[in-house]
Amino acid sequence: MRRLATALAATLLAMPALADPLPSLVPSHDVSGIYLFTNARGPQTIAVEYSKSANVLRLTPQSGATAALYAGDAYILYDFNADDAKIILPQLQHYLEQPALVTEMQAVEGDISNGNGEVTAGATETIAGQDCTDYTSTSAASQGAMLCVTPDGLLLKFTAANGDSAVAQSLSYDEVPLDDVELPPGDTLLPTPQSSGAAPP
Repeated sequence: MRRLATALAATLLAMPALADPLPSLVPSHDVSGIYLFTNARGPQTIAVEYSKSANVLRLTPQSGATAALYAGDAYILYDFNADDAKIILPQLQHYLEQPALVTEMQAVEGDISNGNGEVTAGATETIAGQDCTDYTSTSAASQGAMLCVTPDGLLLKFTAANGDSAVAQSLSYDEVPLDDVELPPGDTLLPTPQSSGAAPP
């Protein structure tokens, strides 16, 4: 699930502008939608919610390998202000800290914000009812990634050099309820061998 979150979070939100004329990839408003994410494990549908006021991204697998692994129950919260990532397990009323995801996200952000590479604008297309401009990036982190971005900073399509892709299927600009992007009341950290002091298996 961490690889899924890294790919989607980094490409949907976390990357600042690489160079003109690419817009900043941080939406200027709340947004939610369904994205089709495809990688070596096959196609997966992901519900995406972003709260501008909280600056928190929620990723909820709807179908595919990741949803099956977590019984369609778990979701990820990524807090960009706090650089904090958690997997929420509602049925267990627990959550898991994901420091490795934070490290990976910071590495992607740092590489891209250094301005390594160029961005070339291409054609305009319409995805999920929204117009976006195609861009090709040659930064070290994106390695020839292709993106389609709206003028207000929403990434609608992404294709990585390794073939991984994400494409918006439907979108809503309605306000995202803060309850959707906050840790559920009463949820506690799931004990692990490392956190409990026991030797790892």
